[in-house]
Amino acid sequence: MKDLKHVSDLLIKRGKVRGKPVGISLFKKEVPAGYEPIQDVPCSIVRYAREEGRKVYFDADHHDCLVGVHHAGIVPGKKEIVSGEYLSQTSSFFSYEGAARLKAGTPVLPTGMVRAIGAAPLDEIPEGVTVDWIIVVCDPQHANTIATCRLAREGIDVYGSFGKSLCGEIFAMPWHIHNFIVTCGDQGGRIHNKIKKDELFVVIPMEFVDYLPFTLENLKVDVKGSRRMTKPPHSPFWQGKTDPPQDRARQTAESGDERPAGIKLTMPWNAEASALLKKVPEGVLEMVVENAEDYAREQGYPEVSRKSMDEQMAKMGTSIDEMMKSL
Repeated sequence: MKDLKHVSDLLIKRGKVRGKPVGISLFKKEVPAGYEPIQDVPCSIVRYAREEGRKVYFDADHHDCLVGVHHAGIVPGKKEIVSGEYLSQTSSFFSYEGAARLKAGTPVLPTGMVRAIGAAPLDEIPEGVTVDWIIVVCDPQHANTIATCRLAREGIDVYGSFGKSLCGEIFAMPWHIHNFIVTCGDQGGRIHNKIKKDELFVVIPMEFVDYLPFTLENLKVDVKGSRRMTKPPHSPFWQGKTDPPQDRARQTAESGDERPAGIKLTMPWNAEASALLKKVPEGVLEMVVENAEDYAREQGYPEVSRKSMDEQMAKMGTSIDEMMKSL
């Protein structure tokens, strides 16, 4: 068994997931000791494990949604569910064809393959229990970093979806496609899991867990090298990278900063922002400067400040402190 506690710590510290990473287990026979049943919608087992640290499961006798147990292959779907009529006949916005086509394309586990599905905090999986895949919740920026682990290693694209039944996407789709999944989930699934508006679900198959450190612990980009390979001949990039001495002296006097040579400033930086910039690794320094100045300029600020940088990071779903920790 993999060191699940280490994986959990990595996802929390480097992947910035919110709450605990959750281990999902398909119980094909007996439910292991230590797991308690829920009388709630099946997808809510993620919330119980993620937010409350509980080890829970649902099965044919313990659940509160026939759609979820249908997608889990535990109970055959009713006609209204399989056809999508529970959507088209009870809403003003689903057409019959739209709902039917949606449900026809939503994955289902083979009927009878599993007896129950359980969820537990990844760092508290009971001895002898197999984790089939991991589910985390995080902002889009970190979802992108986590989910592209396989893409970066193998070039295999990530599966993503919006609005589809959360139960199908997190309990059946991973079994069908054996790939990373990023899903917004349907409205009900998001509500039952208390998902914030800037959060997404990410499914991590256990067979690719070893890929996580490849990106989460090595988030380094040679920005200058990349630009040398990608900038066209007419790009300002090729018009000299070092400011004239007099301009450099003027900028240093204005900002009180001493920055590595070759970083061109296009607007003033106040002392607090300049002090932050000194801590940025050289490999990403140029990119940070450019993005910070672009944001300040777009907002009409006369200079780059800690305030403008905080605002910029907040819009990206992170903070300066988190960014610095990840560099």
